[in-house]
Amino acid sequence: GKYLTNAGFNEEKALALYGWNIQISEAFFPVLSASEVCLRNTISRRLTSLYGDQWWDHNTFIEQMNKRGKGIVRRARDKLSREGKLSSGGMTAELSFGFWVNMLLRKYEDAIWVDFRTIFPNLPDHVNYEALYERCSSVSKFRNRVFHHEPIIEYDISKEYSQIIELIKWLSPEKAEWIKKYSRTMQVLRDKPK
Repeated sequence: GKYLTNAGFNEEKALALYGWNIQISEAFFPVLSASEVCLRNTISRRLTSLYGDQWWDHNTFIEQMNKRGKGIVRRARDKLSREGKLSSGGMTAELSFGFWVNMLLRKYEDAIWVDFRTIFPNLPDHVNYEALYERCSSVSKFRNRVFHHEPIIEYDISKEYSQIIELIKWLSPEKAEWIKKYSRTMQVLRDKPK
């Protein structure tokens, strides 16, 4: 329906827009992947420094979580344990982007992020804890639309791309520069059907 509406109910144009939506979504994969990996690795390193190599089983870490969070961690741990792949790296990869973003919720600030500028040394001065969480949450929501094959044709693609690159820069300036050469987002944007 969104494609038809955006194409003035011209079926051929709607199909072209649908095909373009697939292409632009695919073009976002490198930068979305980089943002997710940077964030989860940064947070995982922090949890390891606070709670040890098996942070997911540390009582202090577990006690901070609500019932839903505890269940997510337990299911990931049990799955990896059954597969013989339980490790910090395995847990880091198994848990979702949403989980990692939620580790920046205000309720964890005093226990985990007291010195968050040390853990996120590349944040500009104007980016406070709340702004970091908001950006990560925004990128995660956009990522879910892309990865769940939903229309993103009404989004400001340039803005979304810039905000994702900026987040990566906050987490790892080197990775932000490196990933740009693998991203075709702006090229595909220029090819949007009229």
